[in-house]
Amino acid sequence: MSKGWSIADKVILVTGAARGIGAAVARGLHERGARVALVGLEPDLLRKAADELGSRAMWAEADVTDSAALERAVAAVVKRFGGIDGLFLNAGIGTFGTCATIDPRHFERVIEVNFLGTWRALRAALPHVIERKGYILFNASMAAALAVPGLAHYCASKAAVEALGDSLRIETRHQGVSVGVAYLSWIDTDLVQAAQTDGLKQLWDRLPRALKSKTPLPVAAAELVRAFERRAERVTVPRALGAILPLRWAITMLSSKTSFIGEQVERAAVDLVRKSGDASKVPTSEPPRAGA
Repeated sequence: MSKGWSIADKVILVTGAARGIGAAVARGLHERGARVALVGLEPDLLRKAADELGSRAMWAEADVTDSAALERAVAAVVKRFGGIDGLFLNAGIGTFGTCATIDPRHFERVIEVNFLGTWRALRAALPHVIERKGYILFNASMAAALAVPGLAHYCASKAAVEALGDSLRIETRHQGVSVGVAYLSWIDTDLVQAAQTDGLKQLWDRLPRALKSKTPLPVAAAELVRAFERRAERVTVPRALGAILPLRWAITMLSSKTSFIGEQVERAAVDLVRKSGDASKVPTSEPPRAGA
């Protein structure tokens, strides 16, 4: 379903809204007339953002891994604005490490936040979106479509988000709900900046220019706001990446035929562990108590 949809006066809940993509999309939706609910884990940032937006914005602190907190946040939104028309399920974190070197706690935390957190937020708000025949956009990332060595856990979590969104689309179409999946490449956010650690710099420098270019945050946010207005089923940022999706299996197969990439990633991962002296101290892009 790709109908035009006026988001003026619609109530849209955004997870991971304290910073980065979530905050920018919430701001963009608000500029188009929506009432926005900013949900995340950094209350000072959330409060500041909501105060700047004014009376058509509110915030609620909630960890996406905490179902009860999400239920309370959704209830607060419904009490304030009367219902929920749309969701941007965006909260996520990332760490770097191969399956052999990553601390299991980091691996499982990424799955817990990125996939189960998305599911919990969806479950809490879905009845309200169904009631209003609204729109849900999942931030799946291009990692859902392309295998990235050193980020197997992140890719797995995002592939699960993609599958969740695609399945939900089939389940709710007859109820008038539209579901979109967003595939974002490198966006200039805290998450991406944190991913470019010293250990990854060598690998990053060897990437082709087209694969390491970063999209400015305002450009990415504008594309995602446009996805809401179109109730789009697919959105890629940058747009040119849309041509890659049909080739995803071929690209993965070709990547698996070379040992160079795996060797470079393994070296970077081992260097990180060696420098820290403890696998549990491998840098993570998750800020303290952050869900964005």
